[in-house]
Amino acid sequence: MKKVSALFITGFILLLGGCFQPDESADLILHNAKVLTVDNNFSVAEAVAIKGDRILAVGSNDDVLSHAGASTRKVDMAGNTLMPGLIDNHAHIMRSSKQWRNTLRLDGVTSRATALKMISDKARELGEGEWIINDGGFSPTQFRDNDSPLTLKELDKAAPNNPVLLQHLFSMAFVNSRAFLEIGIDEDTDIAWLEIANDIDIDQDEKPTGVVRSAALRRMQAKFNDYGFEQHTKHALKLNQDLNALGLTSVIDATGGQIGTPEIDVYSKLDQENNLTLRVFHLLPAPAYEPGETEQFKDFLKGVAFLNDSDYFQRIGVGERLYTPVHDSISQPAADSNEHKNAFKSLAKQTAEAGLHLHQHTTHIKSINQLLDAYDEIAKDIDISKLRWAFTHVDGIDKQAIERAKKHGMMLAAQSRRLIGGSKFKHFLSLIDFGNPPVKDLNDSGIKWGLGTDTMTVAQMNPFNTLWWAITGKALNGEQLTDQMVNRKEALIAHTRDNAWFMLRENDLGSIEKNKFADILVLEEDYMKISVDQIKNIKPLATIVGGKVVSGSL
Repeated sequence: MKKVSALFITGFILLLGGCFQPDESADLILHNAKVLTVDNNFSVAEAVAIKGDRILAVGSNDDVLSHAGASTRKVDMAGNTLMPGLIDNHAHIMRSSKQWRNTLRLDGVTSRATALKMISDKARELGEGEWIINDGGFSPTQFRDNDSPLTLKELDKAAPNNPVLLQHLFSMAFVNSRAFLEIGIDEDTDIAWLEIANDIDIDQDEKPTGVVRSAALRRMQAKFNDYGFEQHTKHALKLNQDLNALGLTSVIDATGGQIGTPEIDVYSKLDQENNLTLRVFHLLPAPAYEPGETEQFKDFLKGVAFLNDSDYFQRIGVGERLYTPVHDSISQPAADSNEHKNAFKSLAKQTAEAGLHLHQHTTHIKSINQLLDAYDEIAKDIDISKLRWAFTHVDGIDKQAIERAKKHGMMLAAQSRRLIGGSKFKHFLSLIDFGNPPVKDLNDSGIKWGLGTDTMTVAQMNPFNTLWWAITGKALNGEQLTDQMVNRKEALIAHTRDNAWFMLRENDLGSIEKNKFADILVLEEDYMKISVDQIKNIKPLATIVGGKVVSGSL
């Protein structure tokens, strides 16, 4: 009798256990779709089930619909395409967030007339007296109807009652008369007597043309609205949502010298309040050490938190500027004295000893090989292949350097910086053409590589423009830049699945697979079949991040 009672009790407990199993029904099912999963087989499915912030199932309509419960929302996608949310492997979004309300981006605009109309529309939106700002990512050379510099008269006509500043890279901008008034310059001012005279372009009548540089540019920027923390936070939220609308769901923010505690605090607050709609994985720039001071870095690193438990805002490593003298350009290689080489190697070795990811800026082939020489030395003592170190930009890299990087388990991040202006686009440091990273060589080598932009100031921010550039090798003005191209599949992998490796999150992001985060784009177009020139015009119908629709609608 006791045996029967024990068996009965055991069975009863098992029954209860079964009753309290977690509910495996989906919150949302998207079916009757073309699902580009971008998994290792680049398989195509029909439906996706989402539970919470992760993907519950991917497969045929029948299999996925079997996960429907009484409260599951089921959406018939009517043949629309689903693809993973796009990931930018190198951007600078946080430093643009404060002034986002006043910002007018001209990404992908190829008509000068359209750009001027957009300025007029922005003036009406903001109201008289408000700054209209473009913080970069455009060049007049992207305009197919007239690629000459924008003039003071044009900008005055477009926005006579608003100061306008359209920044071209870091050291030049196109401005109007109201912008000059903001710094005390009117039509009667004798420019030649000004301290900043050399930074204001003038015509034959010694009147401003509308082009300002360096000190004059900085003086105008100092007049921008000084928004407080709460307003800054609202602007950052809107910036993230605007990037979501373009198809971005995650970025690596390379920070840089123009970002500080306020920007970090704003994004930390948005994260803590669960208001981030864009995953921002950011880097730590090293302090500006002099040679001989670099041994302090190890102690500095001990006081910095890396890889916290947030899925939306996380510091993942060091970069993009580890040591300023080796921060090069496409025409100016890194400083190469033994003093500077040893200082960089010391900082890189301390980064390796701390077990940290390093995402290092480099463009010139001489610089690339110089840095690789340092990594060769460090690798004699420390296995850096497990740290996923990366070079970013790599405009001038060659096949030999790619193979050297590959031996260290490195990743290479390429960006579409030259897209905005073709051969007429000038680098702000070197005044020569930007390089064009050899994406075909990167892809063919088998090294882990990815696509990004380097937005906001240096480059445009639309990932579909970048995909188009990688596939066609063209600039926005139609010019053929290079024969280094990849196909649609390869480009999409580089902008999704492979970019997740740079974030150290390949198990969570980059493809539509079970248990990964539900970061998904809904497209009306079939990315794999539409004409190639339509790719740059794609605008997602909806962007889903963590299972929530953050842009558009289903």
